[in-house]
Amino acid sequence: MLNDPPPEKRPRRQHPLEQRPAPSGEQREGGSQRVMLHIPVARPRLTYALIALNGAIFVIAFYLMSDLQRLDFYNWGASNPFYVLEQGEFHRLFTAMFLHGDITHIIFNMLSLYYIGATVERFFGTVRFAIIYLLGGLGGSVLSVLLNGDDVFSVGASGAVFALVGAELIFLYQHRKLLGQMARQQFRNLLFIAGMNLLIGFVGNAAAAGVRIDNWGHLGGLAGGLALAWFISPMFIPMRHPERPDALTIEDINPLEKHTQMLLLYVSALIALLIVGTFLAG
Repeated sequence: MLNDPPPEKRPRRQHPLEQRPAPSGEQREGGSQRVMLHIPVARPRLTYALIALNGAIFVIAFYLMSDLQRLDFYNWGASNPFYVLEQGEFHRLFTAMFLHGDITHIIFNMLSLYYIGATVERFFGTVRFAIIYLLGGLGGSVLSVLLNGDDVFSVGASGAVFALVGAELIFLYQHRKLLGQMARQQFRNLLFIAGMNLLIGFVGNAAAAGVRIDNWGHLGGLAGGLALAWFISPMFIPMRHPERPDALTIEDINPLEKHTQMLLLYVSALIALLIVGTFLAG
């Protein structure tokens, strides 16, 4: 037995990106070949619809309503700890996401929604995008009423936008090997943008006595987006294209249907926080 040759090692199974395509592909320098990766994306229709809806509400409130009508409208829809937790006006958690304080406020939020939301909806699809925008935004509204004082009236889509930031951060992290340097650079850019916005909010609130930035709403939205996307984010795996040997296609191995219970748990957690907040406020 000592003279027998050692057993052959089994070859390691290659990741699809490590495999060489068939000889018909495009040649690079040194004889290596370029593999085309096709990622199917959704059209960001809901992103554009949300921008249009927010814009229409702003125009109606500031250009078609009288000052008294607008005051009544905002008194009904703005989020506030007293009215939500003590008066039970829970609709404010949702309606506040579609109200804005002035032209600068809505322009900044809608530009952010355009650039971040369109990217998230393209990769996540419309249903996942809607879940993160609405439930993540509600997470921001809940944290806002729990941690702000009764004198704070909060409006704006920024909590929902921060939820989208959290979702994109999770997507980039989970696909850092697939997307490479682009993912790492965008991940750092998003961290910087989110950090600067939060820092500006805390510094501005410490110095200003008038209009304040609701950083608790931002943090709640960010946390909600991170938590939701960690479970429901698409998980793309590259597969050999069935017809093109020089190309890879994408398969999502994390269908949304797997996470119904997690979404129910998230909603239950928001309800539980509101119950605790209502009990403490009373």
